[in-house]
Amino acid sequence: MLPLLTWRIIMTHEQILLRLKENIQLVYRQSVDADHSIEALRKDDKAKFSAIFGDSTPFTTRSNLFLPYVEELAADLLAVQQASDDKSFEQGLATLVKKIELMFSTLGAFKTNLKA
Repeated sequence: MLPLLTWRIIMTHEQILLRLKENIQLVYRQSVDADHSIEALRKDDKAKFSAIFGDSTPFTTRSNLFLPYVEELAADLLAVQQASDDKSFEQGLATLVKKIELMFSTLGAFKTNLKA
């Protein structure tokens, strides 16, 4: 992903929002697959964790499945879309991008660990 400053120089708010929506849609599809895998692991008594992310992440959601975190991303996207000024837009954008990056890296690690 490009640094936020670069995004601001070459992309409009609408273009940024479109990219965010595309990324959240991709995270959603990967999360559905991951949650199916978690449910299968639970049936075999192998998924004994209480939350995907701990307290030291930007997420406020606490769940042992990925989809509730996607719901938080969608709510954050809505808040960014409704930002009343550039400062609010940029602050919300920075947090949302961090969360999306964390979701991608965690989903990737989960998928890699499933294969191992």
